[in-house]
Amino acid sequence: MLKKIHPQKKIIFEYLLIGSNGLLGSSIKSKLNLKKVMCVARTNSDYNLDLKYFKKFKKIFDKYQFKNVINCAAITNLSQCEREKKKSKKINLELPILLNNLSKKMKFNLIHISTDQVYCKSKSYKFKETDKISFLNYYSKTKFLAEKILMNNKKSLIIRTNFTGFKKNLNKTFVGWLLDNIKRKKKINLFNDFYVSTIDVNFCSSVIIKLIKKKAKGIYNLGSRKSISKEKFAILFAEKLGKKLNYNSISSTKSNIIRPKNLTMDTSKIERKLKILMPYPVAVVNNLIKELN
Repeated sequence: MLKKIHPQKKIIFEYLLIGSNGLLGSSIKSKLNLKKVMCVARTNSDYNLDLKYFKKFKKIFDKYQFKNVINCAAITNLSQCEREKKKSKKINLELPILLNNLSKKMKFNLIHISTDQVYCKSKSYKFKETDKISFLNYYSKTKFLAEKILMNNKKSLIIRTNFTGFKKNLNKTFVGWLLDNIKRKKKINLFNDFYVSTIDVNFCSSVIIKLIKKKAKGIYNLGSRKSISKEKFAILFAEKLGKKLNYNSISSTKSNIIRPKNLTMDTSKIERKLKILMPYPVAVVNNLIKELN
């Protein structure tokens, strides 16, 4: 009688972190036990890969098993999304769909980083997770469509957020771009009617990890407790730095990309879940200043 050959057991990891070199991914990575994490990025990761090659990417799941998959990979630059729609669709929509299918098949928890820009209806109050979502530009369209599919996965955690922080290339983030122009004493344009619940990336990543450990599922807003205009955020940041800000106060309607004016998020759901309070904009700016010291 022939012996039954058992398939080789897969190596199990607590986390698969996709986009581990990005602003949010690198912050999450710094807070996890690296022995429990497999990181995926183009370079300098455990599995170096261009995420547009899905066949190569799927091979990871043939060899390894994961309890939680955190997808931080995204093309977030609005102008780039409009210019490179095919690439944006691949990363922002098709990759989440692939992960969603794998999650259902392999039973891992899927943590998807979405955006506040799906809140497109013109409202003067805070948006709750239960409010209707839509899109106004190609970036928010890809995020909107991805959410619509992931909502049906009981093992998914969708996080709508707006975060900022510092990268080596300062112009890659809003606050980095702001700091660079303050240093160069360059005059910039700032929107006086575009309100956001921006949060610092380190606080953001800490909250995401708490949600995962709490085994949270569904949709959560993750941002500051109160919104602030881009202009006032920049003024506050410059004041805390003790620097002069040279700027033009303009309307967001003058932008070449259509975007919502109000992205104020209601954070009461996440506060109840974790029994913590989200920071106010002043605390967010203080956290960012600490990063520079």
